[in-house]
Amino acid sequence: MPTTASALDLPFDEAISFFRQKTSVPTQTWTDVYAAAHSHSFMVAGAATDAIVADFRAEIDKALEQGTTIADFRKSFDEIVAKHGWDYNGGRNWRTRVIFDTNLRTAYSAGRYAQQTLPETLQAFPFWQYNHSGALHPREQHLAWDGLVLRANDSFWLTNYPPNGWKCGCFTTPVSEGALRRQGKAGPDKSPDIDPHEELIGGVPRQVPDGVDPGFEHNPGRTWLSGGRPFEPIASADQVATFSRRALAGDLPVGTTVPIAEVPPAAAEALELADGARARLSVETIRSHAGRREITALDYVDAAQRVLEAGDLFEGPRGRLSGLTSIDGRDHVVGFKRTRLGEFLVTTVHRARADQVTRIRSWKRLGN
Repeated sequence: MPTTASALDLPFDEAISFFRQKTSVPTQTWTDVYAAAHSHSFMVAGAATDAIVADFRAEIDKALEQGTTIADFRKSFDEIVAKHGWDYNGGRNWRTRVIFDTNLRTAYSAGRYAQQTLPETLQAFPFWQYNHSGALHPREQHLAWDGLVLRANDSFWLTNYPPNGWKCGCFTTPVSEGALRRQGKAGPDKSPDIDPHEELIGGVPRQVPDGVDPGFEHNPGRTWLSGGRPFEPIASADQVATFSRRALAGDLPVGTTVPIAEVPPAAAEALELADGARARLSVETIRSHAGRREITALDYVDAAQRVLEAGDLFEGPRGRLSGLTSIDGRDHVVGFKRTRLGEFLVTTVHRARADQVTRIRSWKRLGN
């Protein structure tokens, strides 16, 4: 059976970056930080003080950077427990394995996703293949997905990008058009019916796909690159300009975003966004509007900030979100979108006709 390291091909730089950008969070139970929140938060269930969380975090960081083993981690675990007098649940070997494997596997998963979604990688490898770990006692559903090849943008990967459970060793590999044909496939496989069911987790109803353990129904890399953190500092003009240059140069994964404006509490509540949510500008938006020289990335920033500060955000039919502002004395529409992941993206800035302004102002206002 492959080890964590051998099965996952160690995307070191991205994995380390994913882990180090997390915020440490003391907790009482494992549900205090749930699912996608793990992409921005480091916790050990029941580790309720900053000091003990910091000690565990240092050991996982060491494992990612230096390649320390589970045996090394267990020795450090014993020292941390003795130092803090921590009374933890579960047996020592089981608990250390869960902490060690889960953190490393999700970091490697996020790193792999960041590599696979680079523009040049997607161009050469537009498909991803699900690979079972080869475990001696496999989950039947994970084994059924072994060899499945889907397009990289298939919705399956939103909730089923591995790992898909505790101690799950499944992983993905990129597949080219030629490799797909060599497998005897004329095209990608049919996307599985994941058939989510409702489970009550920590008193909260959650939609969990079949074959996925509760808490794993998210894509760690996508959440890391796209969602951002509540109350994250707004990017400076220089940071946005650098982000835009790197986006156009193809140096950033397609899911990457940058925070450019605060979302007023009233609008955040109406849109069911997290407290401290930020409006974000994506690599995809910058690239898709690269030919429109009259609107720069900094124009997006200025327009989004003015719309949100003035409360000129409106919700129209089918949840369409638009704001109105003036650029050089001319009316402009600023488009926004709330994604399934709870992101709030600025999608467009363009000149507005008089009838568009009238129509948008007739919509429901979501401002201050």
